[in-house]
Amino acid sequence: MNHTSLIQIIKVGPVQDKVYENRPYQIQECECILINDDGTPEAVGVLRLGDQMRGDKAPTVGTYSAKFSLKPSPKDRKIGAVLTGLTAVGKQAAPVAPKA
Repeated sequence: MNHTSLIQIIKVGPVQDKVYENRPYQIQECECILINDDGTPEAVGVLRLGDQMRGDKAPTVGTYSAKFSLKPSPKDRKIGAVLTGLTAVGKQAAPVAPKA
């Protein structure tokens, strides 16, 4: 089951190292605006990036058609939406050079 939503990424956070039940893992999150069908903002929130979109493969600031799928969480088996793909919509911001 797949679903798409229009989002605007306004900030990409750093990769974070975490530990759960003595198992290390990494997460990376983005600050996003959910966009209604009429182009108006619906809500602001945090979107967790999947393994395939983390680090050097993380998206840049911009507007995207986001593809989601329903999957169970490995932590508690609760089913929730998981980001599975991003397709750029319109002109994207140029990547920012890392600070020295």
